[in-house]
Parts: sequence; C-alpha cells; structure tokens
Amino acid sequence: MRKVKVVSGRGSTREKARRALHFGLVHPVLLLSCTLALTAWVYGIWRGGYIGGATRAAGLRVLHLTSDHGFAVRTITLSGQERTAADAVYRALEIAPGDPMFAVDADAARARVVALPWVADAEVRRRFPDSVTVHLIEKRPFALWRSGDSLWVVERSGAVITTADRSEFPRLPVLLGEGAPDAAAAILDALPNQTAVSARLEALERVGERRWDLHLAGGVIVRLPEEDWQRQLTELEKLIVEKGVLERDVGVIDLRFPDNYVFKLRNGDSRPVPRERRA
Repeated sequence: MRKVKVVSGRGSTREKARRALHFGLVHPVLLLSCTLALTAWVYGIWRGGYIGGATRAAGLRVLHLTSDHGFAVRTITLSGQERTAADAVYRALEIAPGDPMFAVDADAARARVVALPWVADAEVRRRFPDSVTVHLIEKRPFALWRSGDSLWVVERSGAVITTADRSEFPRLPVLLGEGAPDAAAAILDALPNQTAVSARLEALERVGERRWDLHLAGGVIVRLPEEDWQRQLTELEKLIVEKGVLERDVGVIDLRFPDNYVFKLRNGDSRPVPRERRA
C-alpha cells in the first residue's frame, strides 16, 4: 500500500509565512516598488474623486505610511525670485515639511504660484524621495502708470503688474492718461536716442489715446503730433541742444504744425516760429 504524506493546515500556514518573510528579506526593492505603485494608484483615484469617504481615509493612511518610510517633504528649494517674497510663494504652494511626497500636486501648486503678481511663469517639481524645487520667472517692470490716485508698475506689453511706490522704481518712466501703457513701448524705445530730451523727461501723457505730450523738467509741456512724432523728437532735441529753447520762459512747445514751431510763454503769449526748410 502506498503511503500518503499529509500536511496540516497549520504547517502550511507557517510555511507560507516563512516563505513570505524570506521573500521580503531577499527582495526589498521589489516590495518597495510594489508599495510605491500601490501608493501612486491610490493617490490617483483619491485625487480624481473616484472613491468614497472610507476608502479615502484608507488612501490617506497609505500616503502617510509612505511618509513614515522616507517619502515626506523635507526641503523646499526656491530660486528665481527677485521681487516676489519667499513667504508668499510658500503660502501659495500649500506644501509643508512633513507632507507625503505623493500628496504633492505639482501642477496645482504651480497654478497658485503663477497667480502671484510678479510671477510670469513657474516650475514646481517633486524630487524624490523628499524634496520639492520651485523656480520662478518674474515679470519685468517697464514703466509706471499713474491712474487717478494710484501708481501701477506695468510690463512692456502694457499689462499691469501691481501697485507701486515711486521710490521703488526711481528710474522707470512715468506714464499718464488712458491707454498710455499699451502704446508706450514705441516712444520709450525711441527716447534713448534723444539724450537731451531723455535727461529732462518727467512723464509722458497719452492724449485722447491718440498722441503724446511730454512733461519736461521745469513744467515745460511738449505736444507731439499723432503722426511723424519720431521726427519731431529729433527736432525737439535740436531745439534744446542747438537753440537753447528751454533756457527761455517757455511753458509749451507745440510741434504739431508742419510749417511752424509754436512756443507758448508762461505769461500767456504765443509765438509761432517758422521751421527751417531743409533740402
């Protein structure tokens, strides 16, 4: 008669436990990979709103379990900021040391950071196992725009960045009038070629959203035409340098007429002066 070896259920259970323990000791990397894969899956369905309250609680426990094993935020590194306060960035991130790395939503954090006034763009990255890096690209101040009682710093495009204090930007040109920020780039690019004008410029005023008045030192106003204003800037430079026009009692210089310069004196008199004809 053949003998049959019987293995008890208890012995089988012990053998399985021994093998599982051996497997865990021999293959820790594989176990870790499986744990991370499970965590990523749980996090994905949790963030996507596909699970209920009880399962959500279980998912949170899994996330915190990973943080207990080294996958928690330890450092947040910030770079690229010049005018943006670091504290404002950290508040916008809504990421704190100790948070599970798998709970960090880099895209959502980036969107909140980009909403800050000075931030043009941002990159938020998780660096496993325990760090988050944030790099900012900030907007470039181009001019100051006075509107009503407020002073705003604006970009080259004319987009408003935020309110400003004049003392913070002493070298930026000041714009006045509706539509001034949107139209300022062309004339501000042309002014550096006219050094005498630039040295005396205090503000540029947009008139009727069509043309510019220049406010010079000493309260002198220069009226530029809607068309051909570039050539009139060159004429103004010559009037200042070659004719010494600002050394006289002039309050307004009107350059809108093709045949004459019109000088309005501070006493109210107006004196047209024929333009020199050039060959």
